[in-house]
Amino acid sequence: MKTIKIETNSYQGVYRLPLKYDEYNYAWSKNNNMALMFYENLSEEDRVQIVECINKESDLKLNDIANNNEEFLINGEPAFCVRGWGHLTGIGGLNLPVEKAKQIQDDFINYILERLTEANNKINNGRNTK
Repeated sequence: MKTIKIETNSYQGVYRLPLKYDEYNYAWSKNNNMALMFYENLSEEDRVQIVECINKESDLKLNDIANNNEEFLINGEPAFCVRGWGHLTGIGGLNLPVEKAKQIQDDFINYILERLTEANNKINNGRNTK
């Protein structure tokens, strides 16, 4: 039986890019962990563009993006959230201590916010990479 070691010292080992949108409500990491859940109010096109932007495949203009813990807001409205807590802490998953799992998830949230902000700034400054 082959053992697969998962790097759990950073979000990159748990939420490996590129993410893949499943055309329902979720985006999954390259290593098949649930990463994002999109809310019903977000269009299909916006979901695809957000995933492409997180993957650094394109830039995306968002008028107002913010986050409130694991939930991301666009124009003040809840749009999507980070998932994977069960995988991080569950006995059937990585079984990490809560503080370690929280740090990994918080780092992933920070990456997403930084990436979306960076992409939005490029668009606003006329440097769209798509």
